[in-house]
Order: sequence, then C-alpha cells, then structure tokens
Amino acid sequence: MIGYRVHGAIVTIAIGIALLPAALAKKDGAEPWYSGGPGGGGQSCTLCHLFGEGPGRVQLLGAPQRYRPGVVYDLTVRVSDSEQKGAGFEISAEGTIGHVGDFLLRDAVHTRYADNRTTDYVTHTRDAFDDSIANWTVNGDSYEFILAWRAPPVDAGSITFFTAGQAVNGIMPTGDHYYADYATIGFARPGDADGDTDVDLLDFAQLQRCFNAAGPAADDACQYVDSDDDGMVSLDDLDAWVALHTGPTAALPAGFALADAVRGGLLYDRWWTVNGAPQPVGDHPIYPDAGAQSGSVTFRCKECHGWDYKGRDGAYGSGSHFTGIRGVFGTTLPSQQLFNLLKADPANVANGHFMGADAMSERDRWDVVKFTARSVVDTDDYITPGGAFIGNYFYGSYLYNTVCWSCHGEDGKFLNFGTAQTPSYVGTVANRNPWEFLHKVRFGHPGSSMPATDLLGWSAQDAADISVYSATLPQ
Repeated sequence: MIGYRVHGAIVTIAIGIALLPAALAKKDGAEPWYSGGPGGGGQSCTLCHLFGEGPGRVQLLGAPQRYRPGVVYDLTVRVSDSEQKGAGFEISAEGTIGHVGDFLLRDAVHTRYADNRTTDYVTHTRDAFDDSIANWTVNGDSYEFILAWRAPPVDAGSITFFTAGQAVNGIMPTGDHYYADYATIGFARPGDADGDTDVDLLDFAQLQRCFNAAGPAADDACQYVDSDDDGMVSLDDLDAWVALHTGPTAALPAGFALADAVRGGLLYDRWWTVNGAPQPVGDHPIYPDAGAQSGSVTFRCKECHGWDYKGRDGAYGSGSHFTGIRGVFGTTLPSQQLFNLLKADPANVANGHFMGADAMSERDRWDVVKFTARSVVDTDDYITPGGAFIGNYFYGSYLYNTVCWSCHGEDGKFLNFGTAQTPSYVGTVANRNPWEFLHKVRFGHPGSSMPATDLLGWSAQDAADISVYSATLPQ
C-alpha cells in the first residue's frame, strides 16, 4: 500500500474488475500481489473473496521479534473460522526496499510460489484447498499451512510479514470471510541480547546467564550472544562479544526499540479488542467526575486524550466527551516515564493509568508509548478547525479506488457500520468525526481486517487525501 501516483482511479477500477472473474475461478492459489502489502499496492484477497468479517482469524505463527542475518525461520499460517469449510492464504515479507528475504517451501504439495518465478509470495495449492475442506472439522474448524522464511544476509531494517487468509464456504466467494494479520520485526544486531540497538553491559549480563547453558531456543535472548551459532554460549562467544562491545550508547529502552507504533494506535482506540484482555467494568479510576461517559468506554485512551490527541485543547474541549484532561500531542515526557505512567496504580502515583498485566502487557504498553512518541501528528495540518480535510481530492480518489473500494465499495456503502434504521457508511463517518476517521485510516479498526496505511508505508498526508475523497461519498 504505497502511494503510487501513476494511474488514475478509473483505470485502476477497470483493472480490478477485469481480474475478478479469472480469480474467482481459481482454487489453486492467489495471484501475486494480494497479501495486502505495499508491493501489490495494498491489494488484498477481497478483490475475489468479497469482504465479510466472521468469527475466525488468520494467524502467523513462528515469526521472530528480531531476525538474524541468513537465519531460516519456520512459519505457520493458520486460518480458523467456525462458520466456514476450508481455507486459502497468501503471504509476503516487505520492508522499505521492497520484498526482503526469501520464502522457502516446506510443503510443496500444499504451498507454492504465487508467480512461480520469485520467492516473494507464497500461496496455497489446489491440493491444500481440497485438503482443508476434507479435514476442516477434524482440525477444529481450521487449517495450517507450513513454510519457512530465510532472513536477508545483512541488516535490511524493519520487515513486515503481510498475511491474508480466506475462510471459504467452498461454493461461492460471496460467502467467504477474509482476514488479515501482520507482524513487524527488527534486525538483531550481533551481541545485542536485549534489542536496544547497543552492545553494552546489560547484554554481557545476559551472556553470563546463558554461559554453558543448554542450546538456546529460537526465541531466547541467548541466541543473540551465541555468535558462532553452535547452540552453546562459550568462551568463543565471550571473545566475539568483547569485539562487538560498543555501549552504552543506546538512547532508548529496549522495549521501545522493539515496539510497534501501528499496534499502539489500535490499542489507543480500544485496547481490549486488540490484546484479548477482558473488557473493563465500571469507570476508570482516574476518569474525572466532569466526564459524561461511563463503563468500559472510560478506559479507552482516546476517550480522554481525543482522536486529535489534544484532549481538553482539541475537539474534546467541550461536549459529551469533555474530561478536562490534556492530550498526548507534544508530550515531552521520556519514553520510560510514559511507560511507567501507563502501568502505575493511580492510588500510589499521580495520573497512574492502572494498565497492569491484567489489562496491558509490557509489550502493549511499549506499543502505546511508541505510538505516542512517534506517530501522533498535529491534526491541524490535515483537518481544519471546522472539520474539513486538507488534501488532494484527485489523489485521494486514486488511493481509495485502488484499495479501499474492494471492501467498502465504490460509493463507500458496501459495509454498514450502523443499523438498518440508522445506517453509517464511509461518507457518514468521514463527515461525522473527521479526526476519528483519519486515525482509523492510518491505524485501522480494532478487531477488523482493515489495513493500516501507516503500516503499509503511506504518509499521514496520503491518509488525509483518502479522507478528502471519502468525505464526498454518500452519507
């Protein structure tokens, strides 16, 4: 989903419609470019399998949090859905320089390269499709596809696995359910056990804990200090670590370095839908008496800090969402202090957010912190005080009709977010709450397969351009 500026919207729509009949007839895998990644312009399987959220999901299992040069990682794509009868998938691994690393076929009977020429995309085969239907119930209304990925030989920066999964009824694509998942991983610097991009005494402490221990597991910090990859941390690895020692120079905690800002944006919206925690009951301990809301909504970050991130100084400065709490835009607090405030008990720490392990994990809190520090923008650059989007209507039309139309329809009315009596469409939301709309275009909607434009390489201005066009669609 990259901002390509070379084709008009009408041409793109025509191409998408032309491909549809041929793709509908195929059970032997998807064409390349439909994983939802930027290499395919954000196109997904919804071009053939009409969008319909169901009770299932697609999961990518086995992806490391950090990749080591040239290491092969075994992966599993799992599609589950209690309402369907079989499955298909497509996956790609992409970074800022395009497709990164190489996929390997562990099971050539059930998986294949999508274009049969490169290792950029892997999809299912007809044998896999038939086998998924035959064994769907036995496998607990699910099916797994086995493959592997070989990391690049050098640091290629952050890499994202884009995984598209279809739970199919085996009859007509119109009844299928489409799901999407992603996993962003960083580079594992040799000797850097904690992932903070520096090789310092904290990493040496990890080396000591691993010294002469059993072979490191694939997700164990020991692997990053096992320089010779012999499955044992020994004196040879100590010598190698001494040569690698650079620290301390890391400016940020390791948790921040490994965090995912896009996932943080989803957690900011409705965290329990993202991380699977129980929905909160009662009011948040520090939700002010001045607020008019109650219940679990008071636990949403956006409820106090706003969709424009400015709290009392922005759109939530008055009305039913007023709390008098300041926003997160422009915060000067260090990342560690933000992290601590999210976890702290408000009974003991002023402004503590009470997001302990039963609500947000350590990873969750770092994701929110990274979103706050790196992805929060001044929405005044993209939305006027009166709520009008600032951007290029024509480019926004191209972007919408390249990707968004496949789920929302050309008029934005394919999905109804409201009720039959009070429908709500793309155009409705874009006009009703432009700040919320811009946030969801950038980060997606919790619990849905909506692609996040920030994840797929689009700028905030690209998202604003889509919003300009979306606001003209029927309400």
